[in-house]
Amino acid sequence: MALGKLARNTHSDPAVCVAGVDGTPGGWAVIIKDPKKSVVKKFASIADLFHEHPKLRAVAIDIPIGLLDVYEPGGRTCDRVARSLLGRTRGSSVFPAPVRSALLAASWHQAYANSRAAGPQAKGISKQTFAIFPKIREVDALLQARPQLRNLTFEVHPEVCFAELGGRPMVHRKTSALGRLERRELLAAVFPDFDALEKNGREQRVPTEDTLDAAVACWSALRLVAGRGRSLTETTARDSTGLPMTIWV
Repeated sequence: MALGKLARNTHSDPAVCVAGVDGTPGGWAVIIKDPKKSVVKKFASIADLFHEHPKLRAVAIDIPIGLLDVYEPGGRTCDRVARSLLGRTRGSSVFPAPVRSALLAASWHQAYANSRAAGPQAKGISKQTFAIFPKIREVDALLQARPQLRNLTFEVHPEVCFAELGGRPMVHRKTSALGRLERRELLAAVFPDFDALEKNGREQRVPTEDTLDAAVACWSALRLVAGRGRSLTETTARDSTGLPMTIWV
């Protein structure tokens, strides 16, 4: 990864621009931040984000990137570490990333079978996981077709980011009123204009939960370009296509 280069250049570049991305109905919820402003935008595709903002220095996205070929109980190492870090309260929010053969399936039944066939201890996949396959495929296809974007695109998990920002896992679910308040209070220190961002998101039909997740992902992107971001795994494993299999925070 080119994090060292990013960190060295950040302080001399007043126009550094980063983005936090979360899946949302109909596309992607994105918070873009530069030194002057923060904005919420909804994009139909990730490719559109890079096309409209070619000077992005880091994109932190809540989607699995590197994928296993052979099933491992609990998923990738980074999935297991994230689950352990979040503990019993929020650990269930980290689902095992699918194996690559499951991603190729056109139906849930076939994806389930492919997953079960991917190793001696292999299990199937949930319908909830299968529902986000189009977004996993979209990001995977983009990074395969444009390998230059690999050094700019980082997998994150919002609940891990919130735990890092707050010093502990969140107590309440993000879909509850207390959970939204808990997360808003943390984000206020990073985005003093968060109320306006949230309103802007609603105008674009972005659910509040997706705006919250995109915002904390953007916080992680800021950490990455400043050289303060870290991987949950000591060594970054790569999948058979060369994509990293780790979660950043």
